[in-house]
Amino acid sequence: VSFGVPITQSATARTGSSALAGEVVNTQIGLYAPVVQSGIGGNGTPVSQRYAVLTGYYRFTPVDGDRFSVNVGMMKSGNPIGAGAISVPTAVGTYTQFTVDIQYTTADVPDTCIIQITIIGPLSGTDFHLGSSFLVDDLVLSGVSSAEQNGYLLVPDEFALSQNFPNPFNPSTSMNYRLPSDGHARLSVYDLLGREVAILVDADVEAGEHTASWNADRMPSGVYVYRLETSSGMQMKRMTLMK
Repeated sequence: VSFGVPITQSATARTGSSALAGEVVNTQIGLYAPVVQSGIGGNGTPVSQRYAVLTGYYRFTPVDGDRFSVNVGMMKSGNPIGAGAISVPTAVGTYTQFTVDIQYTTADVPDTCIIQITIIGPLSGTDFHLGSSFLVDDLVLSGVSSAEQNGYLLVPDEFALSQNFPNPFNPSTSMNYRLPSDGHARLSVYDLLGREVAILVDADVEAGEHTASWNADRMPSGVYVYRLETSSGMQMKRMTLMK
């Protein structure tokens, strides 16, 4: 299921007759990045095991440092219990495999998997840029992750904030963030008037991959901005609440 005009079907497939295509385009309200999420309404697909890896094949044409981004969220009864993410800034002219390792924070078996593919901006500077595009084909979930294998989280080598999932959402959504070192983290949500409407994280956080959630049940529909501030830097992204 895709959201917005930047997602189309392409005949330039790795296998079969078509692939998923996404491109940053200009609209009446400004630049619009392609965002696609799995499942009906972007709410994920049913699963019944602790998948360890998502693989797929992609081609990517970035503009000014934009990154190809894949996020995986494993959910149990609507709550995030596992996640994985990659972001790739380099151009890829032929179909190349990507791998997303999925790390779990509980021993539970998920009932839903949300896969989100999008284009995000560079590590520093402005948002995504007009013309960045991708092709994606042959997505596969595989492997089984035991509780023992996930007694720890891998320490990433970069600071990153992923696009929330699902997006658009109603009323709850989650977002992954990665810290390369221990430190204080503050993750806040703002409306378009710049008013802080929620604080999701404001604490000392260990290095690694983390997931935060926001329930916007009492908030009006619209576009919101969430911002992560740590000693490693600051990043912000937009999300859309649709009731």
